[in-house]
Amino acid sequence: MGIIFARNVGRGLETKRGVQVIPIGANSVSVDFALPFLNMDYHILVTMENIVDSPVSIYSYIITDRRSTGFTVSFSGDMESDNYKLNWIAQKY
Repeated sequence: MGIIFARNVGRGLETKRGVQVIPIGANSVSVDFALPFLNMDYHILVTMENIVDSPVSIYSYIITDRRSTGFTVSFSGDMESDNYKLNWIAQKY
């Protein structure tokens, strides 16, 4: 569980990206940056992925917390398998 890939990219660490495993039964997941942004002046793009289960359940999601050190995404229900991943990019404006 946890981040299976994370990378700081670009001059001045302006972009961070990674893949976070979403544990079975979770209704939210937090991403913590290895190196924080200097301020809250960044945006987040996320997608969910599950290429294992068939059929897959579809979940709504929303970012419910954002800080210089990371963010939290909440889902519309509890994850029914451990095959879901959250792909994310955080980039300074």
